[in-house]
Amino acid sequence: MGLELLFYGDLVSQQSTKSKDLKIVARPVITIDQIKSNTRAVKLLHLINVLGRVSEKNLPLIIKELKDNGLDLGYNIVTIAGSVVSKELREDLTTLLYTGLIETNQINRVINLTSLGKEFLSKNIDEQLSDKIRSKVEELRPKISMLLAESELRRR
Repeated sequence: MGLELLFYGDLVSQQSTKSKDLKIVARPVITIDQIKSNTRAVKLLHLINVLGRVSEKNLPLIIKELKDNGLDLGYNIVTIAGSVVSKELREDLTTLLYTGLIETNQINRVINLTSLGKEFLSKNIDEQLSDKIRSKVEELRPKISMLLAESELRRR
């Protein structure tokens, strides 16, 4: 039996030397051009730009508050055991992180735009959308800051 295994191993090694080389080319699954057609992700980029910096845990709270006050960014927000979550938001954040348009501080999980993200927004600017998000955030800033403070107190 030991000889059979040795023979089989020799056969495999001979076959691998005769076969063609496999060339692996790495390509990103998601490109920045695909982000342009994802309206939710573009709206999310505008929101992060207006907010400046925001924690990953507080972003769903802000989006829910905006949705409750008439500005729907396209996310299905669900409250589970007191936590506000969204599967679509998580997917879009992962996509934006993967493409390098946003970055996250690994210690406190704060999201902000990268220089590439700012460049993307400047090239693909939707002034009407940006102004709408900016005005709604400014209108709700006192309420949002109270929600964020309450959220931080609950986590401690």
